[in-house]
Amino acid sequence: MQSRSSPAAPRAPIAVGAVRRGFAPWSDPSAVPLIRFEGVRKRFGALLAVDGVDLSIFEREFFCLLGPSGCGKTTLMRMLGGFEEPDEGRVTLGGSDLAGVPPYRRPVNMMFQSYALFPHLSVEANIAFGLKQEGLPKTEIADRVTEILGKVQLLPMARRRPDQLSGGQRQRVALARALVKRPKVLLLDEPLGALDKRLREETQYELMDLQVELGITFLMVTHDQDEAMSMADRIAIMDKGRIVQIGTPAEIYESPATRGVAEFLGDVTIFEGTVAGRGEGGWTVESPSAGTTLTVGSAVDLPVGGSVGVAVRPEKLRILAENEPDGPNVIAGEIWDIGYLGDWTVYWVRLESGLVVRVSRANTARFVERPLGWEDRVRISFDPSAAVVLTK
Repeated sequence: MQSRSSPAAPRAPIAVGAVRRGFAPWSDPSAVPLIRFEGVRKRFGALLAVDGVDLSIFEREFFCLLGPSGCGKTTLMRMLGGFEEPDEGRVTLGGSDLAGVPPYRRPVNMMFQSYALFPHLSVEANIAFGLKQEGLPKTEIADRVTEILGKVQLLPMARRRPDQLSGGQRQRVALARALVKRPKVLLLDEPLGALDKRLREETQYELMDLQVELGITFLMVTHDQDEAMSMADRIAIMDKGRIVQIGTPAEIYESPATRGVAEFLGDVTIFEGTVAGRGEGGWTVESPSAGTTLTVGSAVDLPVGGSVGVAVRPEKLRILAENEPDGPNVIAGEIWDIGYLGDWTVYWVRLESGLVVRVSRANTARFVERPLGWEDRVRISFDPSAAVVLTK
Protein backbone atom coordinates (compact mmCIF):
# COMPACT_ATOMS: atom_id res chain seq x y z
CA MET A 1 0.00 0.00 0.00
CA GLN A 2 1.24 3.45 -0.83
CA SER A 3 2.34 5.44 2.19
CA ARG A 4 0.35 8.56 3.09
CA SER A 5 3.43 10.75 2.97
CA SER A 6 4.60 9.57 -0.45
CA PRO A 7 3.81 11.63 -3.56
CA ALA A 8 0.63 10.82 -5.41
CA ALA A 9 1.08 8.56 -8.40
CA PRO A 10 -0.09 10.18 -11.63
CA ARG A 11 -3.53 9.05 -12.68
CA ALA A 12 -4.01 7.55 -16.10
CA PRO A 13 -6.11 9.86 -18.26
CA ILE A 14 -9.75 8.87 -18.64
CA ALA A 15 -11.44 9.11 -22.03
CA VAL A 16 -14.26 11.18 -20.63
CA GLY A 17 -15.43 12.21 -24.08
CA ALA A 18 -15.78 8.63 -25.23
CA VAL A 19 -17.70 7.68 -22.08
CA ARG A 20 -20.06 10.67 -22.22
CA ARG A 21 -20.64 10.50 -25.98
CA GLY A 22 -22.58 7.26 -25.70
CA PHE A 23 -24.26 8.09 -22.39
CA ALA A 24 -27.90 9.03 -22.87
CA PRO A 25 -30.17 6.84 -20.70
CA TRP A 26 -32.89 9.52 -20.75
CA SER A 27 -33.51 8.68 -24.41
CA ASP A 28 -33.95 4.95 -23.67
CA PRO A 29 -37.63 4.14 -22.95
CA SER A 30 -36.59 1.07 -20.92
CA ALA A 31 -34.16 2.98 -18.65
CA VAL A 32 -35.36 3.44 -15.06
CA PRO A 33 -34.44 6.76 -13.40
CA LEU A 34 -32.45 6.64 -10.16
CA ILE A 35 -34.10 9.84 -8.83
CA ARG A 36 -37.64 11.05 -9.37
CA PHE A 37 -39.34 14.27 -8.33
CA GLU A 38 -43.08 13.79 -8.85
CA GLY A 39 -45.37 16.81 -8.63
CA VAL A 40 -43.18 18.38 -5.95
CA ARG A 41 -44.24 21.66 -4.35
CA LYS A 42 -42.63 23.57 -1.50
CA ARG A 43 -43.77 26.79 0.18
CA PHE A 44 -42.02 29.07 2.64
CA GLY A 45 -44.87 31.14 4.02
CA ALA A 46 -46.45 32.97 1.07
CA LEU A 47 -43.52 32.12 -1.23
CA LEU A 48 -44.01 29.17 -3.57
CA ALA A 49 -40.36 28.12 -3.94
CA VAL A 50 -40.95 24.93 -5.97
CA ASP A 51 -44.08 24.69 -8.09
CA GLY A 52 -45.13 21.23 -9.29
CA VAL A 53 -41.75 19.92 -10.47
CA ASP A 54 -41.53 16.60 -12.31
CA LEU A 55 -37.95 15.50 -12.95
CA SER A 56 -36.08 12.24 -13.59
CA ILE A 57 -32.32 11.82 -13.11
CA PHE A 58 -30.49 8.66 -14.15
CA GLU A 59 -27.71 6.64 -12.54
CA ARG A 60 -24.18 7.94 -13.33
CA GLU A 61 -25.62 11.17 -14.75
CA PHE A 62 -23.98 14.53 -14.09
CA PHE A 63 -27.11 16.65 -13.81
CA CYS A 64 -27.26 20.40 -13.25
CA LEU A 65 -30.02 22.67 -11.94
CA LEU A 66 -29.36 26.09 -13.44
CA GLY A 67 -31.18 29.34 -12.89
CA PRO A 68 -31.11 32.78 -11.27
CA SER A 69 -31.12 33.31 -7.52
CA GLY A 70 -34.46 32.47 -5.95
CA CYS A 71 -35.64 30.17 -8.76
CA GLY A 72 -35.99 27.12 -6.47
CA LYS A 73 -32.98 25.07 -7.54
CA THR A 74 -31.34 24.85 -4.09
CA THR A 75 -34.66 24.04 -2.42
CA LEU A 76 -35.17 21.18 -4.88
CA MET A 77 -31.72 19.79 -4.12
CA ARG A 78 -32.22 20.15 -0.37
CA MET A 79 -35.41 18.09 -0.59
CA LEU A 80 -33.39 15.25 -2.12
CA GLY A 81 -30.80 15.60 0.64
CA GLY A 82 -33.47 15.52 3.37
CA PHE A 83 -32.89 19.05 4.62
CA GLU A 84 -36.39 20.07 3.48
CA GLU A 85 -39.59 18.07 3.03
CA PRO A 86 -42.01 18.67 0.13
CA ASP A 87 -45.46 20.03 0.94
CA GLU A 88 -46.89 18.09 -2.00
CA GLY A 89 -45.64 15.33 -4.26
CA ARG A 90 -42.84 12.91 -3.51
CA VAL A 91 -39.14 12.33 -4.03
CA THR A 92 -37.89 8.80 -4.68
CA LEU A 93 -34.38 7.35 -4.89
CA GLY A 94 -33.86 3.90 -6.34
CA GLY A 95 -37.63 3.38 -6.23
CA SER A 96 -37.92 4.15 -2.50
CA ASP A 97 -39.96 7.08 -1.24
CA LEU A 98 -37.73 9.35 0.86
CA ALA A 99 -40.56 10.91 2.88
CA GLY A 100 -39.59 11.00 6.55
CA VAL A 101 -36.11 9.55 5.98
CA PRO A 102 -33.56 11.76 7.82
CA PRO A 103 -30.52 13.06 5.92
CA TYR A 104 -28.05 10.74 7.67
CA ARG A 105 -30.01 7.67 6.56
CA ARG A 106 -30.14 8.62 2.89
CA PRO A 107 -27.49 7.28 0.45
CA VAL A 108 -26.78 10.91 -0.44
CA ASN A 109 -23.99 13.25 0.57
CA MET A 110 -23.65 16.98 0.08
CA MET A 111 -20.69 19.21 -0.64
CA PHE A 112 -21.33 22.79 0.46
CA GLN A 113 -19.91 25.93 -1.16
CA SER A 114 -18.28 26.96 2.14
CA TYR A 115 -16.56 23.51 2.42
CA ALA A 116 -17.25 23.53 6.24
CA LEU A 117 -13.94 21.87 7.14
CA PHE A 118 -12.87 21.42 10.78
CA PRO A 119 -9.93 23.86 11.17
CA HIS A 120 -8.28 21.93 14.03
CA LEU A 121 -8.23 18.57 12.19
CA SER A 122 -5.78 17.38 9.56
CA VAL A 123 -6.86 16.66 6.00
CA GLU A 124 -7.11 12.93 6.63
CA ALA A 125 -8.98 13.46 9.91
CA ASN A 126 -11.49 15.74 8.17
CA ILE A 127 -12.10 13.08 5.53
CA ALA A 128 -12.33 10.27 8.09
CA PHE A 129 -14.75 12.12 10.38
CA GLY A 130 -17.98 10.78 8.85
CA LEU A 131 -16.67 7.23 8.71
CA LYS A 132 -15.75 7.36 12.41
CA GLN A 133 -19.25 8.60 13.22
CA GLU A 134 -20.59 5.48 11.49
CA GLY A 135 -18.37 3.30 13.68
CA LEU A 136 -16.42 1.62 10.86
CA PRO A 137 -13.28 -0.41 11.75
CA LYS A 138 -10.07 1.63 11.90
CA THR A 139 -8.39 -0.39 9.16
CA GLU A 140 -11.32 0.15 6.78
CA ILE A 141 -11.36 3.88 7.56
CA ALA A 142 -7.61 4.15 6.89
CA ASP A 143 -7.89 2.25 3.60
CA ARG A 144 -10.84 4.30 2.35
CA VAL A 145 -9.24 7.61 3.32
CA THR A 146 -5.97 6.67 1.59
CA GLU A 147 -7.86 5.57 -1.52
CA ILE A 148 -9.86 8.80 -1.85
CA LEU A 149 -6.81 10.96 -1.08
CA GLY A 150 -5.11 9.34 -4.05
CA LYS A 151 -8.10 10.00 -6.32
CA VAL A 152 -8.18 13.70 -5.46
CA GLN A 153 -4.35 13.90 -5.56
CA LEU A 154 -3.92 15.00 -1.94
CA LEU A 155 -1.83 12.20 -0.44
CA PRO A 156 1.14 14.54 0.21
CA MET A 157 -1.21 16.93 2.07
CA ALA A 158 -2.74 14.30 4.39
CA ARG A 159 -1.18 15.67 7.61
CA ARG A 160 -1.80 19.36 6.90
CA ARG A 161 -4.59 21.44 8.40
CA PRO A 162 -7.06 23.36 6.22
CA ASP A 163 -5.33 26.71 6.91
CA GLN A 164 -2.16 25.28 5.32
CA LEU A 165 -3.93 24.56 2.02
CA SER A 166 -4.83 26.62 -1.02
CA GLY A 167 -8.46 27.26 -1.93
CA GLY A 168 -8.37 24.55 -4.57
CA GLN A 169 -6.89 22.04 -2.15
CA ARG A 170 -9.57 22.80 0.47
CA GLN A 171 -12.17 22.25 -2.20
CA ARG A 172 -10.69 18.81 -2.90
CA VAL A 173 -10.72 17.94 0.79
CA ALA A 174 -14.43 18.79 0.98
CA LEU A 175 -15.04 16.70 -2.13
CA ALA A 176 -13.06 13.75 -0.71
CA ARG A 177 -14.97 13.94 2.58
CA ALA A 178 -18.26 13.76 0.67
CA LEU A 179 -17.13 10.90 -1.58
CA VAL A 180 -15.40 8.71 1.01
CA LYS A 181 -18.80 7.55 2.32
CA ARG A 182 -19.54 6.18 -1.16
CA PRO A 183 -22.97 7.77 -1.63
CA LYS A 184 -25.26 6.87 -4.51
CA VAL A 185 -25.71 10.57 -5.18
CA LEU A 186 -23.41 13.52 -4.53
CA LEU A 187 -25.06 16.92 -4.18
CA LEU A 188 -22.91 19.91 -5.18
CA ASP A 189 -24.10 23.35 -4.06
CA GLU A 190 -22.20 25.99 -6.08
CA PRO A 191 -19.08 23.81 -5.64
CA LEU A 192 -16.59 26.06 -7.44
CA GLY A 193 -17.89 29.48 -6.44
CA ALA A 194 -14.99 30.24 -4.07
CA LEU A 195 -12.24 29.54 -6.64
CA ASP A 196 -10.58 31.99 -9.02
CA LYS A 197 -11.32 31.75 -12.74
CA ARG A 198 -8.31 29.66 -13.83
CA LEU A 199 -8.56 27.23 -10.91
CA ARG A 200 -12.31 26.95 -11.40
CA GLU A 201 -11.83 25.92 -15.03
CA GLU A 202 -9.17 23.34 -14.11
CA THR A 203 -11.34 21.91 -11.32
CA GLN A 204 -14.35 21.54 -13.63
CA TYR A 205 -12.50 18.94 -15.71
CA GLU A 206 -11.12 17.20 -12.62
CA LEU A 207 -14.66 16.83 -11.27
CA MET A 208 -15.86 15.44 -14.60
CA ASP A 209 -13.02 12.91 -14.68
CA LEU A 210 -13.68 11.85 -11.10
CA GLN A 211 -17.42 11.50 -11.64
CA VAL A 212 -16.85 9.19 -14.62
CA GLU A 213 -14.21 7.19 -12.76
CA LEU A 214 -16.35 6.66 -9.64
CA GLY A 215 -19.63 6.16 -11.49
CA ILE A 216 -21.55 8.24 -8.92
CA THR A 217 -24.58 10.34 -9.86
CA PHE A 218 -23.82 14.05 -9.41
CA LEU A 219 -26.53 16.68 -8.93
CA MET A 220 -25.12 20.20 -9.08
CA VAL A 221 -26.78 23.54 -8.38
CA THR A 222 -25.23 26.63 -9.93
CA HIS A 223 -26.08 29.99 -11.46
CA ASP A 224 -22.84 29.90 -13.51
CA GLN A 225 -23.79 29.17 -17.11
CA ASP A 226 -20.26 28.24 -18.26
CA GLU A 227 -19.91 25.82 -15.34
CA ALA A 228 -23.16 24.07 -16.24
CA MET A 229 -22.39 23.96 -19.95
CA SER A 230 -18.91 22.52 -19.40
CA MET A 231 -19.73 19.85 -16.83
CA ALA A 232 -23.29 18.58 -17.12
CA ASP A 233 -24.70 15.73 -19.18
CA ARG A 234 -28.08 17.47 -18.93
CA ILE A 235 -29.28 20.80 -17.58
CA ALA A 236 -32.65 21.82 -16.16
CA ILE A 237 -33.31 25.54 -16.48
CA MET A 238 -35.45 26.76 -13.58
CA ASP A 239 -37.44 29.96 -13.20
CA LYS A 240 -39.94 30.93 -10.49
CA GLY A 241 -40.03 27.45 -9.02
CA ARG A 242 -40.64 25.64 -12.30
CA ILE A 243 -38.50 23.79 -14.81
CA VAL A 244 -38.83 25.56 -18.16
CA GLN A 245 -36.51 23.33 -20.22
CA ILE A 246 -34.43 20.16 -19.80
CA GLY A 247 -31.81 19.00 -22.27
CA THR A 248 -28.16 18.55 -23.04
CA PRO A 249 -26.07 21.74 -23.04
CA ALA A 250 -26.05 21.79 -26.85
CA GLU A 251 -29.82 21.27 -27.08
CA ILE A 252 -30.61 24.11 -24.70
CA TYR A 253 -28.08 26.52 -26.20
CA GLU A 254 -28.94 25.84 -29.85
CA SER A 255 -32.69 25.28 -29.41
CA PRO A 256 -34.00 27.34 -26.47
CA ALA A 257 -37.67 26.70 -25.80
CA THR A 258 -38.52 30.25 -24.73
CA ARG A 259 -37.20 33.79 -24.88
CA GLY A 260 -36.35 33.54 -21.21
CA VAL A 261 -34.10 30.52 -21.77
CA ALA A 262 -32.49 32.09 -24.85
CA GLU A 263 -31.68 35.29 -22.94
CA PHE A 264 -30.54 33.53 -19.76
CA LEU A 265 -28.12 31.06 -21.37
CA GLY A 266 -25.41 32.97 -23.20
CA ASP A 267 -25.72 36.14 -25.26
CA VAL A 268 -28.38 36.50 -27.90
CA THR A 269 -30.04 39.11 -30.10
CA ILE A 270 -33.79 38.74 -30.63
CA PHE A 271 -35.24 40.47 -33.69
CA GLU A 272 -38.95 41.03 -33.13
CA GLY A 273 -41.19 40.55 -36.12
CA THR A 274 -44.32 39.21 -37.80
CA VAL A 275 -44.51 36.05 -39.90
CA ALA A 276 -45.16 37.09 -43.52
CA GLY A 277 -45.26 33.65 -45.12
CA ARG A 278 -43.21 30.69 -46.29
CA GLY A 279 -40.96 30.76 -49.32
CA GLU A 280 -38.42 28.52 -50.98
CA GLY A 281 -35.61 29.55 -48.63
CA GLY A 282 -37.67 29.32 -45.44
CA TRP A 283 -40.11 31.44 -43.47
CA THR A 284 -40.08 35.19 -44.03
CA VAL A 285 -40.41 37.52 -41.06
CA GLU A 286 -41.03 41.26 -41.35
CA SER A 287 -38.85 42.71 -38.61
CA PRO A 288 -38.95 46.44 -37.78
CA SER A 289 -36.11 45.96 -35.25
CA ALA A 290 -33.88 44.54 -38.01
CA GLY A 291 -35.17 47.10 -40.50
CA THR A 292 -35.67 44.45 -43.17
CA THR A 293 -37.37 41.16 -44.05
CA LEU A 294 -35.58 38.15 -42.55
CA THR A 295 -35.53 34.60 -43.88
CA VAL A 296 -35.34 31.88 -41.23
CA GLY A 297 -35.48 28.13 -41.10
CA SER A 298 -38.04 26.49 -38.82
CA ALA A 299 -39.09 22.86 -38.55
CA VAL A 300 -42.50 23.84 -37.17
CA ASP A 301 -45.33 25.63 -38.91
CA LEU A 302 -45.56 29.30 -38.00
CA PRO A 303 -48.82 31.27 -37.93
CA VAL A 304 -48.88 33.83 -40.74
CA GLY A 305 -49.38 37.23 -39.13
CA GLY A 306 -48.24 35.92 -35.77
CA SER A 307 -45.63 37.68 -33.65
CA VAL A 308 -42.30 35.88 -33.25
CA GLY A 309 -38.77 36.54 -32.10
CA VAL A 310 -35.81 35.60 -34.30
CA ALA A 311 -32.97 34.70 -31.94
CA VAL A 312 -29.37 34.71 -33.17
CA ARG A 313 -26.23 34.05 -31.11
CA PRO A 314 -23.29 36.51 -31.50
CA GLU A 315 -20.91 33.90 -32.96
CA LYS A 316 -23.42 33.05 -35.70
CA LEU A 317 -23.53 36.63 -36.97
CA ARG A 318 -21.08 37.75 -39.65
CA ILE A 319 -19.85 41.32 -39.81
CA LEU A 320 -19.14 42.69 -43.28
CA ALA A 321 -17.33 45.78 -44.43
CA GLU A 322 -19.13 47.81 -47.07
CA ASN A 323 -17.01 46.36 -49.91
CA GLU A 324 -17.54 42.71 -48.91
CA PRO A 325 -20.05 40.56 -50.82
CA ASP A 326 -23.56 40.24 -49.46
CA GLY A 327 -24.94 37.18 -47.73
CA PRO A 328 -28.44 36.28 -46.56
CA ASN A 329 -30.28 38.42 -44.00
CA VAL A 330 -28.12 41.52 -44.48
CA ILE A 331 -28.72 44.35 -41.99
CA ALA A 332 -27.00 47.75 -42.11
CA GLY A 333 -25.49 49.41 -39.07
CA GLU A 334 -22.59 51.24 -37.51
CA ILE A 335 -19.92 49.98 -35.09
CA TRP A 336 -20.86 51.41 -31.71
CA ASP A 337 -18.20 49.77 -29.54
CA ILE A 338 -15.40 47.18 -29.70
CA GLY A 339 -14.07 44.73 -27.11
CA TYR A 340 -10.79 42.93 -27.82
CA LEU A 341 -10.63 39.66 -25.83
CA GLY A 342 -7.54 38.10 -27.40
CA ASP A 343 -9.10 35.04 -28.99
CA TRP A 344 -12.28 36.93 -29.90
CA THR A 345 -13.21 40.48 -30.80
CA VAL A 346 -16.71 41.60 -29.82
CA TYR A 347 -18.36 44.28 -31.95
CA TRP A 348 -21.43 46.16 -30.78
CA VAL A 349 -23.28 47.25 -33.92
CA ARG A 350 -26.04 49.85 -33.74
CA LEU A 351 -28.70 49.27 -36.38
CA GLU A 352 -30.71 52.00 -38.04
CA SER A 353 -33.70 50.94 -35.91
CA GLY A 354 -31.67 51.77 -32.78
CA LEU A 355 -31.22 48.12 -31.74
CA VAL A 356 -27.64 47.34 -30.63
CA VAL A 357 -26.44 43.90 -31.69
CA ARG A 358 -23.47 41.95 -30.32
CA VAL A 359 -21.30 40.20 -32.92
CA SER A 360 -18.41 37.89 -31.94
CA ARG A 361 -15.57 37.40 -34.41
CA ALA A 362 -12.81 34.83 -33.89
CA ASN A 363 -9.30 36.31 -34.25
CA THR A 364 -8.01 33.69 -36.66
CA ALA A 365 -5.37 36.04 -38.06
CA ARG A 366 -2.70 37.91 -36.10
CA PHE A 367 -3.08 41.67 -36.28
CA VAL A 368 -2.51 44.76 -34.17
CA GLU A 369 -4.64 47.30 -36.00
CA ARG A 370 -8.25 46.16 -36.26
CA PRO A 371 -9.61 46.02 -39.82
CA LEU A 372 -12.84 47.56 -38.53
CA GLY A 373 -13.00 50.57 -36.23
CA TRP A 374 -15.40 52.69 -34.24
CA GLU A 375 -18.19 54.37 -36.23
CA ASP A 376 -17.42 52.37 -39.39
CA ARG A 377 -20.46 51.63 -41.51
CA VAL A 378 -20.87 47.85 -41.70
CA ARG A 379 -23.44 45.18 -42.43
CA ILE A 380 -24.21 42.10 -40.42
CA SER A 381 -25.74 38.91 -41.73
CA PHE A 382 -26.64 35.39 -40.68
CA ASP A 383 -27.62 32.15 -42.33
CA PRO A 384 -31.32 31.21 -42.12
CA SER A 385 -30.38 27.97 -40.35
CA ALA A 386 -28.48 29.88 -37.61
CA ALA A 387 -31.62 31.52 -36.23
CA VAL A 388 -34.11 30.09 -33.73
CA VAL A 389 -37.72 31.24 -34.08
CA LEU A 390 -39.32 31.83 -30.69
CA THR A 391 -43.09 31.92 -30.37
CA LYS A 392 -43.16 32.26 -26.55
